Amino acid sequence: MKIRIPLLIQDPLTARKGRVKPTEGFDADREGFFLDGPVTDRIAVLDFEPETGRLAQGARFHGPSSGRVLGWYEDEQGVDLNKVKQELKFYTPEFMQVSVFATVLRTMYLFERTDTLGRPLTWAFDAPQLLVVPRAGKQANAYYHRDSHSLQFFYFDSPVDPGQSIYTCLSRDIVAHETGHAIIDGLAPDLIDASSPQSLAIHEAIADLTALLMAFDSGTLRKAVLARTRGSIEETTEFSSIAEEFGEARGFHGGLRSLKNGKNLDPADLQNGTPRDEPHELSQVLSGALFSVMIKIHDDLKAELAALPEYAGRAAPSFSASGLALSKGAERFKRMVFRALDYLPPGEVSFADYGRAILAVDQVAFPDNDKMRRWVKDEFVRRSIVPSQAALEIQTRFDPENLPGVDVPTLQASDWAAYQFANANRELLRIPAGIPFVVRPRLDVKKQYDYHNVARECIFKVAWELTEPNSIGARYPSTRRVTVGTTLALDWESGRLLALLTSAPVDPAKGGPAGIAVEEYELGRQDRDWFLMRLINSGLLRIGRHAIGPGGEPLREAIQAQDLGGVLHLRGTANSLHIVGQP
Repeated sequence: MKIRIPLLIQDPLTARKGRVKPTEGFDADREGFFLDGPVTDRIAVLDFEPETGRLAQGARFHGPSSGRVLGWYEDEQGVDLNKVKQELKFYTPEFMQVSVFATVLRTMYLFERTDTLGRPLTWAFDAPQLLVVPRAGKQANAYYHRDSHSLQFFYFDSPVDPGQSIYTCLSRDIVAHETGHAIIDGLAPDLIDASSPQSLAIHEAIADLTALLMAFDSGTLRKAVLARTRGSIEETTEFSSIAEEFGEARGFHGGLRSLKNGKNLDPADLQNGTPRDEPHELSQVLSGALFSVMIKIHDDLKAELAALPEYAGRAAPSFSASGLALSKGAERFKRMVFRALDYLPPGEVSFADYGRAILAVDQVAFPDNDKMRRWVKDEFVRRSIVPSQAALEIQTRFDPENLPGVDVPTLQASDWAAYQFANANRELLRIPAGIPFVVRPRLDVKKQYDYHNVARECIFKVAWELTEPNSIGARYPSTRRVTVGTTLALDWESGRLLALLTSAPVDPAKGGPAGIAVEEYELGRQDRDWFLMRLINSGLLRIGRHAIGPGGEPLREAIQAQDLGGVLHLRGTANSLHIVGQP
């Protein structure tokens, strides 16, 4: 069944400024069923009355009838919510329920397309439905919470418009960002418990880039922005500004964060140098670097298209080609950013790990065109993410005899076969001798590289734990456990090894297969020390019973830690991303 539902293009502030049409229709067609709420087999919107806390009546669903080929949702007066165009009507409970539902679904579809991940999404929790709460309470926040399987969107009084509340569920940027967190958690579940600030910053940066790609995905917004900028995405616009209404209400001019920035990890840069221990700030280094790459992709495609005969006779060929260039460029950028999560190794990962995953994804898809890979390397070096391009080198040519006779379908289907394979290939996978490991569920992925080329891959991940010094003070255990691991990408038909990426440290001086440099690992260990001390100083890191509430439930305002025989174990460190009060 297919339904049409309204999708806010940005937020009510954008509509108020009159810069773009406030809504556009979205056709949803991948769900098993649609019910009042809205509710599907994968999403359930649960709205609560602010005054009583009771579950509110959900928007009513109507299947195709009376000559209509599309289903729709309506409010309690029987008005089709697709017909709501005035800002005042955006604040009705039913419109908020359906609008947030539409944005969550559209974001999911963005990831699931054949030209991106090529498969249905799965959640990191053991339940089929993601719960979406559009009016979760009164505070300036929004967040994804794995334990409750939910996206929670809050509201607060506008400081500049008396009597008006700002609803985070009405910001497409915020909803796409938080949905991005839920999706990323399903793709890379280790990140949510990581003690590495760069691991958490990757979560945050990709969530911001999800909001960017949702903006690119809107034909209405693309046309309006490019018309205003004469075909450029380099200026600060609705594309690069994240959560404009929320940000301006909280005192951030132009939005909560900007993807157009010069932030870097150079400690000598007093203007744009960024602390290594604060994930929100740190995330802007990565998102800014990748947005700069997107600008280069767009400019390059504009020049390429403008040179074609169909554009050559126009008064402004570059501007005329800008829309198609943005659509095509966003597709390749999206593949790089999202597919890299499949190739990302398990465990405590860094920006460099993610950069190598991006390069591997693009190398497999476009082996003869390294232009975009060069741009990524240049940007990572320019922002001091890595000391040199050599730190981003990936292995791209593998001996066919590395995996003789591997049966990929059996490897994918059988846990026993997968474990036997990993144990027999410890050296290839960088697993130290005698260390127990876990083989993660394998992924069967069909990926479209262009309009005619579809490839099938098996993504194989194995993880294990290392013990490292925990230099955060005498009151805490002297060591801590960190997860590391390796990802293999295998061609489904031939069993050929396409990519190998690992987060395991290996000292080249001791011989053996290469992993990440020991110097890179040690820098990450120091970052973990600084981040944990930051949590301690903020009163957020709590051990044992101090992280448990009076009813026996984990405190949401705390990061849980356990001392198990003198070894520190952490859980839910990503909660710090919303405890500090930023979406």
